[in-house]
Amino acid sequence: MQNEQQLEMVITMMSEGYLASFRSIEKTLKRVAKKFGLGWSSLSILNQIANDSSVTTADLIQQNHISKGAVSLQITELLNRNLIKISEDENDRRRHRIELTKRGEKLADRVHTQATEIAQRILNEMPLTEMQRLHQNFATFAETLDSTPIK
Repeated sequence: MQNEQQLEMVITMMSEGYLASFRSIEKTLKRVAKKFGLGWSSLSILNQIANDSSVTTADLIQQNHISKGAVSLQITELLNRNLIKISEDENDRRRHRIELTKRGEKLADRVHTQATEIAQRILNEMPLTEMQRLHQNFATFAETLDSTPIK
């Protein structure tokens, strides 16, 4: 059982330190999204399509932990901007293939270049092992928050 002082320290970290860090991350994501003219979710989905030529809508729903409607909105935005195209799978007409257009490929390349620059800056400040530990700890933190009942 945690003592009162430990509990207060965690509350302070969550209300002050983590909120400031989350805001900073959010600001960076907004700057990247603004630079490329798409929302962060759309950029993320564009990247997933670029990295997996066999990705389906169901895959995107699962990978992003969002609803079918939310994925549909992102797909519609990418279609309207001529960044992706959808075609029927020749082997199974119920399935649809999502592919990047030439324009989508160019944007995905630009986004990847920017992501590489950001990753390089992070690795200049933080060793990969620390980044991996942060990633795991952040996932545990998020899962704990997600499963904590709010009364």
